[in-house]
Amino acid sequence: MLLRTEELEDRPAISKLVARAFADQAKGGEPGEVALLEQLYACDEYIQQFSVVALVEDQIVGHVIATRGWLDGDVPLLGLGPIAVDPEFQGKGIGGALLNEIRDRAIAAGERGIILLGHTTYYPRFGYVPAIPAGIIPSDVSWGDHFMALQLGDKELPQGKFIYAAPFGV
Repeated sequence: MLLRTEELEDRPAISKLVARAFADQAKGGEPGEVALLEQLYACDEYIQQFSVVALVEDQIVGHVIATRGWLDGDVPLLGLGPIAVDPEFQGKGIGGALLNEIRDRAIAAGERGIILLGHTTYYPRFGYVPAIPAGIIPSDVSWGDHFMALQLGDKELPQGKFIYAAPFGV
């Protein structure tokens, strides 16, 4: 498996991957994550180095993106998501490798933390903890423990309200 920064030419394959990964047979149609990803690419909060693809035999089988978010409007953090792995490749460590790559890149770039909204049984194994008890408040408190934070470095994350990149709408 090879991990590398997403390139413009990758985007059609990434969109197809995200559509497969988030497909809901009951609802049908294109998952909302596909449109969200297109909007994230076009927003001011997009940072190319935090858009990473996983390739197996030159096929894109995974993707993760983290965009700029803000704590109390002035403390920069990263907001992670969506993350997608092709259903045929799930359970093979690709998602974990993508999360570790984003973490390592964020540390190298001097970022203070990463915020995400996700499964409480998956993300804690990568160091994410519920953010609300740590004083980081989401725009929707009903997210509860699904709203998580990963502290990077020695400094504790400050407390306050976290706002995702504009396309998230929250």
